Amino acid sequence: MNCILIDAGNSFLKISLIDRFDDSDLSYNILDYSNLYDDLLDKFHDVIASQVIICNVSNPVNYHIISDAIYKIWRINPHLIQVEQNSYGLSTRYTNPRVLGSDRWVAMIAALTEFKTNLCVVDCGTAVTVDVVTKTGMHIGGFITPGLKTSRLSLGLKANNLPSVDNNDENINNETSILAINTQDAILGGTLYQISAYIERIVSEIKLEFGEDIECIITGGDADKIQALTCHHFHHRETLVLDGLRIVAQRLFEKVRK
Repeated sequence: MNCILIDAGNSFLKISLIDRFDDSDLSYNILDYSNLYDDLLDKFHDVIASQVIICNVSNPVNYHIISDAIYKIWRINPHLIQVEQNSYGLSTRYTNPRVLGSDRWVAMIAALTEFKTNLCVVDCGTAVTVDVVTKTGMHIGGFITPGLKTSRLSLGLKANNLPSVDNNDENINNETSILAINTQDAILGGTLYQISAYIERIVSEIKLEFGEDIECIITGGDADKIQALTCHHFHHRETLVLDGLRIVAQRLFEKVRK
């Protein structure tokens, strides 16, 4: 059994090939959307797969490109994750579960499977999402705000006198103070502290409600730099969405075999 897991995010894809569901660590490759169809054909032309499962929060055009490439390579239709009111041990209070991002859903499934307690799940990507799950598996709600790259791009688009900046915090030049002495560093530092403070405050409020009986998990491309500026302890899980996809894929595959 070879299973392909695809996390199709807003900015790029994470792809993992697994032959065992009990692998402790997931390796993955990253593709962008610039030449997606040809890149997928090139990457998997000599791979045999029996199942493909996709979590897609990208636009429908990208999903159709992925699906067409998968069908051309393996003559199979991928399984697209759809959020349900109650599935895989997780329920949601969302009034319309289908508008809850499938990446948030499978990330919560992975976190709940690992920790089995009250959870605060933070994903720091194109958007920053925060979700709270009880130890009984109830998703009671969350927050969404622009991520680092999105915030920085929006300033360049909406503020006439502010430049577009390279989305790389390592470019910050001032080593003697947190205060910036040029506009690029001011944008880089300001957005980083803004989002870190936002997460800090939300987690503090959540802990007031739940007490310390809650585990905080963080994932996403900007998780490291944001986590470093918060005082709360986070469990960093780089492959949280892929881990959730693996759990869903295992249950689907076992159901098909029966």
